[in-house]
Parts: sequence; structure tokens; C-alpha cells
Amino acid sequence: MKKVFKIVITVILIALVIFPLGYFVIYPNYNKVIGPIKRFDIQRSAKELTFQILTQLVPTKDRVLGVALESPNHTSIEESIGKDTVLESKILEELETKILINSIEVDGAVYEGLDSHTMDKGFWHFPISSLPGQKGNIVIIGHRYLKLPPNKDTFFNLDKVKVGDRIEVAQSNASYTYIVTETKVVEKNDISVLADFSDWRITLITCEPLWSSNQRLVIVGKLDKLYKNT
Repeated sequence: MKKVFKIVITVILIALVIFPLGYFVIYPNYNKVIGPIKRFDIQRSAKELTFQILTQLVPTKDRVLGVALESPNHTSIEESIGKDTVLESKILEELETKILINSIEVDGAVYEGLDSHTMDKGFWHFPISSLPGQKGNIVIIGHRYLKLPPNKDTFFNLDKVKVGDRIEVAQSNASYTYIVTETKVVEKNDISVLADFSDWRITLITCEPLWSSNQRLVIVGKLDKLYKNT
């Protein structure tokens, strides 16, 4: 009986060591070990290289005009909404809008609101940005580590998105596909990423680096009627 008791105690002690080790050491490195293996795709790699070449040959409008990296008055993204902004309806929620990025297993609902607390529910459509399918800049902001994989309604793996990947905006009555053309890191008060560009684009924003909010990770995609994913 004493031998069985010792074995049970030993197993419990080992578990108390292994579980924290797995959560704090192994799990954060999931992206580095398992993620790349699951996401490896020769065809996708070829598309990424093609888009990198094309975007270098044909620079985006903001590069040509030299848009400043940071707002002169250091206005935060949330403060740029303005106190007079009114959200008359939640059309995106009514249309059951979702963001899907198959390459990193993202699948989550888009919510509307006038402050960043909206992100606690899911992906936040920045209220003064364009709507899916419209000309301009659709801005979607999301938490990175409020939820962790295998949950799909999180931008935890957004840094694994590659140029050429597809971002799908699915609604009950329509679907729009955007092709990733740029990934970058900006300062957290950089509001140039919110600009209403004269093209059809989507901008995804989350915290960077992982487990920190010092900067912002920004993914830019163009509507596939302009940038065909072939």
C-alpha cells in the first residue's frame, strides 16, 4: 500500500512540474515548431515570392507619397475616432460578418462599437473605416493573446501571414477576398494605417511583439479584383 502511495505522490509531483513547463515553455513555441509544418505549402511559397517581386516593382500609393510613420501629435488609434462619431446601425453584425484566414486558421465574427472594448467580443471593425467591398480602407483590429489557439477568433498567429495569402470577409449575402500585399510593424500611435486610401484594401491590426503591446503588427490586403491570386 505504501508503494502505491509513493507512486501516486511521485506522479502528482511530476505533473506539477510538467504542466507549468508545457504551458509557459512549450506552448508559446507552438508557432515555431508545429505551426510552420502545418502551414507549409509549396504553391503558397511560390505565390509569396511572386507577390513580393510584384509589390517591389509596383510600389503602393503610401510609399510613393511618403506617408509619415507616426502622427505628429501622437494621437492614438482609438482617439482618432472623435467624440462626435455616431454608430447609427451595426450593419456588419446584422450581416453576420466574419474574417477568415485559412493559412493561419483564423475564423471569427466581426463586431461594431465606438471603443476598443468591442475587441473583447471578437474582431473590431474600426467605426470610421470603410465597409467590405467598398473603395477605401477597411480596418479590423483584434486581440492577440486574449484567446489562444486552438481558438480561431484570435490574431495570435497573425505574424505568420505571408504576402499572397487570402483574407476572406464572409457575410450572409456576399463574400470578398483580399490578397495580402504587405506586412509591417508600426508604432502604437501610428494612425497612418487608418488612412482612407483610394484603392480597395483591408488592414488588420494587432499587438506586436507577442505578449506585448509596445507596437502594432499591420497586415494589408487588396481586393482580388485588382490583385488576382493566380
